Amino acid sequence: MRDPVVEKQQKADMVSAARAFLSEELDMEIGALQAEMMVDRLGEILGPMFYNWGLQDAHAAMLRRMEDAAADIDVLEKHIPRR
Repeated sequence: MRDPVVEKQQKADMVSAARAFLSEELDMEIGALQAEMMVDRLGEILGPMFYNWGLQDAHAAMLRRMEDAAADIDVLEKHIPRR
């Protein structure tokens, strides 16, 4: 599996959001480098959990579509006439 690629602007937005959260909610000021390190570490720790949740959601969506397709096929079934 490849490492996720985060665009520079996305990373900058995450760093900015982390700094704003720490400042507003915890009255803690940190520099951009510290915030970037924190974002990277949180990604390493929490990323796999969020990734797996996404896979579970995708799996459930595929199962729903397969069930819908199976129901569509059932409607097409032809019955043998009785004599």
